[in-house]
Amino acid sequence: MDVLISITGVQSAGGESDTVELTTEGLMEPLDDGWLLRYEESEATGMAGVTTELRVGRSGVVLERTGAMSSLLVLEKGKRHLCRYETGYGPLMLGIYTKEIDNRLKDDGGELHFHYTMDVGQGEPYLHDVRLTVRQTASA
Repeated sequence: MDVLISITGVQSAGGESDTVELTTEGLMEPLDDGWLLRYEESEATGMAGVTTELRVGRSGVVLERTGAMSSLLVLEKGKRHLCRYETGYGPLMLGIYTKEIDNRLKDDGGELHFHYTMDVGQGEPYLHDVRLTVRQTASA
């Protein structure tokens, strides 16, 4: 189904934060245990040529980016995963600890919120708070 995906992401570290907001067209498809959201990144995100997929299930969220750059983040509440992030200069291993996932997606859209920390080596963790709102487009 064609959907409109509105994303608000807040990244915080060292007492400073940065907010990114994006609204884009995408697809929402049912999976056996949840949903698949897919959209194309743009110049606005600095990731033109990248496709982002979020597989949202009962156990968590898998965020995968492919194309001009690639990454795979596994988000499960209360768990820490090592995830690969391709920088263009080589791969980087990131520690991802998911504090919260609130999945309110339904057949006609809904909301998804997740909060996680990202660390690289022994550096200070970056806090990420991501909210997605998904609605059917008029053409769906």
